[in-house]
Amino acid sequence: MKILVIGDYIQDIIVVPEREIRVNTDTKASISQTGGGSAANVAAWAAHSGADVTFTGCVNKNDVEKVTAELNKYSVKTSLRTSDKVTGSLVVLVDGENRSMLTDRGANQDLKLAEFTSEDIKEFQIIFISGYAMLNSTSEEVKDFISRAKQNSKVFVDPGSTGFINDYGIRNFIEATAEADVLLPNEEEHALLGSITKITLVTKGSHGVDYFDDSNALVQSWESQNVLAIDPTGAGDAFAGGLIAEYSKNGDLVEAIPAGVACAGLAVQTIGARPQL
Repeated sequence: MKILVIGDYIQDIIVVPEREIRVNTDTKASISQTGGGSAANVAAWAAHSGADVTFTGCVNKNDVEKVTAELNKYSVKTSLRTSDKVTGSLVVLVDGENRSMLTDRGANQDLKLAEFTSEDIKEFQIIFISGYAMLNSTSEEVKDFISRAKQNSKVFVDPGSTGFINDYGIRNFIEATAEADVLLPNEEEHALLGSITKITLVTKGSHGVDYFDDSNALVQSWESQNVLAIDPTGAGDAFAGGLIAEYSKNGDLVEAIPAGVACAGLAVQTIGARPQL
């Protein structure tokens, strides 16, 4: 099955302080810059896992070749939209298993689901939507897009973050994603959304993954891998990428979950949110 991943592309600047940050003076830290963006990360992990993946996002018009070449290294195909705004950027402050993000969404603000035609999506059997891609669309526009996508595809939605959900409106988010097939929140997002009547896979960091069915009953849990975690950035994206890649091969969601867990285990062992090449 072919996969289309829709959402954000971001340049990540990842900061891992060696100690608690000291105010108004220096704190030693490890600082690295990598390609990021939740949706682009998902696409990279899915393609790295052997899936046929196309990424659609919006970048500055002068960055198309650079971003295309970067994602092609992971075997990700691209269908990029362009903007006069700068390509998005993000500073990630890592503190153990916690991370704080300072975001300039830039060109991502010009990605609108309402502009996708049925022709744009008809060849894909799996469509993954990053919650950040919903920020520029009304709940009715998102709902309409998902309804059209479901004519040919299974639709997976990652809420993005609790901050995004609050900005968008909890009720608006639930209504917008009502027809999605699978929701992929983390624990905090799941708690914020409450009881959701659809298949929901809740990622819990080092505590693994819970599977809730469409009656909101807990069906099964999986433990995370026992690894030395260096940087949790992108672990949820890696899980989603591994999950949809395996699902694209066998069409069985439960059997695909361990593949997602394995990708998340790889992601936390390195700095950055993409697979190691």
